[in-house]
Amino acid sequence: MRIRTAALKDVEAVAEVFLRAFEGSIRFFTPVTSGIKKAFFDFFSLLISTFREGVMVAEEENKIVGYIVMADNVRKLWKEAVLSGFIFKVIVKYFKGEYGIKLKDALRIVFNKVFFLKFEVVTSPSAQLLSIGVLPERHGRGIGSALLEKGMDYIRKKGIKRVKLEVRPENTSAVNLYKSFGFKVKGRNRDLQGEWLVMVWEG
Repeated sequence: MRIRTAALKDVEAVAEVFLRAFEGSIRFFTPVTSGIKKAFFDFFSLLISTFREGVMVAEEENKIVGYIVMADNVRKLWKEAVLSGFIFKVIVKYFKGEYGIKLKDALRIVFNKVFFLKFEVVTSPSAQLLSIGVLPERHGRGIGSALLEKGMDYIRKKGIKRVKLEVRPENTSAVNLYKSFGFKVKGRNRDLQGEWLVMVWEG
């Protein structure tokens, strides 16, 4: 297995891992269609453009099997989304029907993001593990652990002393992995799907 910094050419492969790893959560809001895939391709392009070395992929036999997105400052994402014209482009694509998302589904997604923004506002500023995913058939091989180790190395090299994340409490394997890296449960949050644990690492 090899872990390296993600590039824009990896967008589709990384998005596919996300779609496979979190298919249940995505289907809570909308069916997984070609339009939805296009939306996530655009979103991961934004993440890679914003966080650069903080986005890493795991490869096995030249195939991307996992990824991690470590945000040194998550507020950079909103700044990049506005200044790059990303938000305007997404709105245009939505109204042109390129994503194929129904209005009611779009409103649920937007409303759910309000909970995320609340999480950002009410918690102390810090770096954040935005997303980590591994192909389901590659679970149990230590890929997630290796990605998290590289992600934390990146954070430490930048001199960052605090990282937070959210994880579903029923995802016990992920919770235990984060605890093994020194993350501690500091609170709880909710969105339309249910409860999240708020975990924090302080170095």
